Amino acid sequence: MARRLTAPALSLALGLTLTATATAQDKKASGGKPAATASEAPLYWIREQGKYGYIDHTGKVVIPLQYENTFGFSEGLAGVRLNGKHGYIDRTGKLVIPAVFDKTYRFKEGFAWIEQDGKYGYIDRTGKVVIAPQFDDAEDFSEGLAAVKVGNLYGYIDRTGKLAIPAQFSHVHRFIGGVAQVVADGRYAYIDRTGRVIWLQKDGFTEKPESGGHQHGHQHKH
Repeated sequence: MARRLTAPALSLALGLTLTATATAQDKKASGGKPAATASEAPLYWIREQGKYGYIDHTGKVVIPLQYENTFGFSEGLAGVRLNGKHGYIDRTGKLVIPAVFDKTYRFKEGFAWIEQDGKYGYIDRTGKVVIAPQFDDAEDFSEGLAAVKVGNLYGYIDRTGKLAIPAQFSHVHRFIGGVAQVVADGRYAYIDRTGRVIWLQKDGFTEKPESGGHQHGHQHKH
């Protein structure tokens, strides 16, 4: 099972963390892209007296301290916890998806995984459940596919929830450039989007992979 993030760790230097991966300067430096607009500029989570909110780059509180936990913005929405349940706010702080889920994660490709009663499914940006909770673990969509756990093994579903690649792997990664790294029968392998093995390790592990469904660079969940 992939690890879950129970609470953000405070930054040692500033007590906050970026909720976007690039600043306007970063964008300008990488390919000459235009600077971020106000609606795209990073927001930074803060914590005081056990409550979380957000500030902008000037230090102004733009979303009041009111949440039990907050998580980074992705595709314009951020997960928050209220009264022990999880929902999503927009950049104004409006709760646009009610806090009714046991666990949630970030939006990727328009979908976010949610957990209800120990099973995982997906919602869209309106909060509609588009893939019913039925899996034992779930990950972000990437290139139209998402890793899910069925019993003790992982496979990949498409955006309809259909298993496009049967559950047969003990460890998985997301697809990048049409290829994903997996572990099957004690060997590392790379597969394409059809599930076809394009490379298979011949000699097996020299050391055990990390525990859980995911290896290097897997995403922490809350």
